[in-house]
Formats: sequence, structure tokens, C-alpha cells
Amino acid sequence: MSAPAAWPLRGGWLEKLGRPPAEIEAGSRARALALLEGRWRGEEAELAASLVYAAGDAGLVGLVELRSDPLGAALAGLAAGGSLVVDVGMVAAGVRRQALVATRMPGAERLALECGTTRAAAGMRLAWEQGPVGLVAVGNAPTALLAVLDLAQAGAPPGCVIATCPGFQVAAEAKAALAASGLPHLLVAGSRGGSGLAAAAVNSILARAGSGR
Repeated sequence: MSAPAAWPLRGGWLEKLGRPPAEIEAGSRARALALLEGRWRGEEAELAASLVYAAGDAGLVGLVELRSDPLGAALAGLAAGGSLVVDVGMVAAGVRRQALVATRMPGAERLALECGTTRAAAGMRLAWEQGPVGLVAVGNAPTALLAVLDLAQAGAPPGCVIATCPGFQVAAEAKAALAASGLPHLLVAGSRGGSGLAAAAVNSILARAGSGR
């Protein structure tokens, strides 16, 4: 069966509901910002809106938390030469800059077996050995976030932490520990989140770095 000659198909769903990409993005961002009205202003509102937009979930509004100027801290950390570190390849695939990926760090699997932990947590330790970290994003593995907190406590804090790792085990507790840590951060509290949200937040920050904020 061949594809129809006329495209979009006359009377089809794409013709009825489809919109140009710019129009879809602008409308979605405006809706997300409207949902956040009164909670944050300016660039912080844009950063928080990136999570709500990426999730397509108005219920996320009350779970987003920003503390200690995460945008400014991330931009300063990256500008000073700090690396971008993410926990898994799914986050790396969505960000617009090369990142160190914890689960792909050479030796991560071996170290995880030796320490009885996850590859993501072991990989964070190895990523930290590469030098200062300007921004770290954990979108999948709560144990990676726990490792970040331990590394910060040991004297090597990152510029900023993004935490959107989901799950019914460890995730909520790890994000609560981040909230109490004093580190500049952006997180989605509780068990909800995902890699796409972490990537969206990173890209929102990188867009401001590119514009010279």
C-alpha cells in the first residue's frame, strides 16, 4: 500500500489539529507559564516552565522546587569550565551539549560490582575525577543523586543539581535530601519525574548560556 499523494491528508487529523512547530512550542510554553503564575518570575519561571511543558502535566506545578539561584549557579559553574554530567544516556540524548554520562564512564561497571552499588552511582564518582562539575542532571537513577550528595559533602560540590529521577524506591528520599542540602538545585519532589524533564531543564539553562544571559 502506497502513501497518499496529497499530504496532509484532506480531512485527516493532521490537517484538523496539526500546527507549525513554532506555534506548538509557543502555545505550550505560554500555557506552562500561566500555570506557574505567582510562583516564580522571569528566568526562574521559564526554567520551571520547561519541566511542566516537557511533562505536559499541570499537576507537576506544585512539585517543582528551585533553591539558591540554580540558573545563576549553573551558568557560573559552566562558564568557569565545569563539566556537564548526567546519569544516563537517555538524558544525554536529549541535551544540546556534550556531557559526561555516569553509566558510560570507563570502569563504572567494575566499581559498581566492587562497591555493591549501581553503575550510575559508581559512574558519578568516576565523572567527578575528571575535574570540577558545573552542572549535574539526574533524570533516571536516584542512587546517582545520592552519590552526588556524598561527593558534595566530601568537598567537591557541583555548581548546580537538577533532579527529576522517578521511582517508588529511594527517589523521593534522595530528592528530599537534596532539598535539605543547601546546594543550588532544581527538582521535582516525590516519585514523579523522568529523563526527558532533566534534559528539558538542562537545555533551558544552556539556551541562556548561549544568549549570554
